Amino acid sequence: MLKTLGVIVGGIFVGAVAVEVLRAKCPNKLDTLYTKVSDLATGIKEGFREGYRSTSKSSESAEVEVEVAS
Repeated sequence: MLKTLGVIVGGIFVGAVAVEVLRAKCPNKLDTLYTKVSDLATGIKEGFREGYRSTSKSSESAEVEVEVAS
């Protein structure tokens, strides 16, 4: 378990160093990448919310129909 933790911490460190090197060499491209990822995440979040709302409405109407039929 300690070995796995060391690998995870090492991977985080290597990733952070790689991002800093990329930021130093081409900052505009990294900022563009951040913007695209943010837009993608926003779209996924909105899609999830919309799907959740439609599912919630469907289950609410199904519950009302069951109560009326009883």
